[in-house]
Amino acid sequence: MTTSFRRLAGALALSGALAAAAALPGCMSGRFADTLQGVDKAALPHRSFSMTAERYDFDPEELHVEAGTLVTLTITSIDDVHGFELPDWDIDVRLDPDTPVTVEFFAPEPGTYEFHCSHFCGMGHFGMNGRIVVDP
Repeated sequence: MTTSFRRLAGALALSGALAAAAALPGCMSGRFADTLQGVDKAALPHRSFSMTAERYDFDPEELHVEAGTLVTLTITSIDDVHGFELPDWDIDVRLDPDTPVTVEFFAPEPGTYEFHCSHFCGMGHFGMNGRIVVDP
């Protein structure tokens, strides 16, 4: 077996194992992914934000909310296909141009949580990120 073939076989085995793990409940999910289960959303404080995605920036790139807030975020790409990934909540959505996408999540505890573009959009892609700051 050649080295290239062994590498390919190893990569395929790893991708199969990751796909299987992703299918299991609770595996590979964000730490806050299930925080809204069983919660009366109407009883929570609520904040809504609008955001744009444009090569290679999110605007705004930083959002501030208080802990215990239900957040509704509407994101619109204004130039090309982008993505929005917020790993701590297991959120990853595709942003097609001029098509608003709305995500909702509950911010249970203080901290700074990073988000980034999850669809390769060019040379500045890896710098296209931002953060959600959850204040006490």
